Amino acid sequence: MLTIAADEAALARVAADRWMEIVLAAVGARGRAVVSLTGGSTPKRMYETLARDASRLPWTDVHLYWGDERHVPPDHADSNYGMARDALLAHVPIPASQVHRMRGELPAEEAAREYERELAAIAGGSRNVDSGSQMFDLMLLGLGDDAHIASIFPGSPVLEERTRLVAAPWAPHLNAFRITLTPPALLDSRRIVMLVAGEQKADAVAAAIEGPEDVRRWPVQLLRRAGDAVEWLIDRAAARALSSRRG
Repeated sequence: MLTIAADEAALARVAADRWMEIVLAAVGARGRAVVSLTGGSTPKRMYETLARDASRLPWTDVHLYWGDERHVPPDHADSNYGMARDALLAHVPIPASQVHRMRGELPAEEAAREYERELAAIAGGSRNVDSGSQMFDLMLLGLGDDAHIASIFPGSPVLEERTRLVAAPWAPHLNAFRITLTPPALLDSRRIVMLVAGEQKADAVAAAIEGPEDVRRWPVQLLRRAGDAVEWLIDRAAARALSSRRG
């Protein structure tokens, strides 16, 4: 499914409404919603919108996780958790025990192993990408200019991961470690919502949706394995390179 909003402000509203719809459906069906958040300026605007609508959601039934994290402490300006805390979590009545952050202040591999144990505890064990199980009700993802998702960059060995749920890859172009969910974890979701804004993302969007398959060059294409579970919420600028548009 592809939805195109007029601009980034309109996209934040559309995304917040869809986020709430999926969460409410999950709570109604299963008594809780297990959601993975993402970093970035576009999700930040959505989080701020959600914070203003806090009373519309049963936060005591929501568990929050993250798709990736920078190798920094939670109070660092680059922390994905820190951004979500300031934009959303500080303004909603979610129990602290239901906010499951990646501990970026730890050695990267230790942080990955710890987070994998946390996921396994709530999900009942590791998954295989073809198992048909669903750990997350909603996986929210952004898209990099280079078509990376979470912290899975072009050429990353994490693209080949089939057993671990969390990895700690070294990103040479950033000269830094990242902690990231792997393909088996990202794909283990009932709904995957791609939230993308800006003309600088247009080529990556077109490659993801319409381009010939080359996952090592365009990591976002691994989401094609999830079929109809994937939804694209983008603005007109990000849709510029698509051959067919709607929304």
